Amino acid sequence: MPGSKAYQRAESKKQVELDRALRELVLGSQVPQEPGETTFYFMTRKGKLRRMELSPVQAKQLEDGELGVVERPEPAQIEHSLVPAAAAEQMFQLSAKAVRFFNRKESPVGFMNDEQLKAQQAAEAAGTAPEIPDEPEAPEASDASEDTEAEAEAEAAASEPEPGTEGGTQS
Repeated sequence: MPGSKAYQRAESKKQVELDRALRELVLGSQVPQEPGETTFYFMTRKGKLRRMELSPVQAKQLEDGELGVVERPEPAQIEHSLVPAAAAEQMFQLSAKAVRFFNRKESPVGFMNDEQLKAQQAAEAAGTAPEIPDEPEAPEASDASEDTEAEAEAEAAASEPEPGTEGGTQS
């Protein structure tokens, strides 16, 4: 029964298993970042801009949908990694929230135009960046413990940007 301790434990266990599966998928397929002069921006779940300094080749691969930026859930924190398109697609099927930028042909994830990027940077600098509301999980992953208190505590104020308002702009 939802709300009961047993239900919460079961949902928490599902989330731990999902995190483990996502972490193993990322670790098994991640692509080493090639440091370079191209700055690539993406947005975290909490609506904060993060950047990666990448080689022009890797930045082009991100633009072309050959690579994706995904979360790698570690026990104490969430890191971000580059993975090939196939791994990003698998992760999207498991948890849409885990994919932070991926130029999917049918529905890209994590795009923000230059004006939106500049506005977000200015808002963060001024401390006025708005809280971005959650968007629902992909249908395939909707039963993967969306409503657990453990997840709510772990993500505290975590939120998923609305489509078309995430990062993913390079400059």
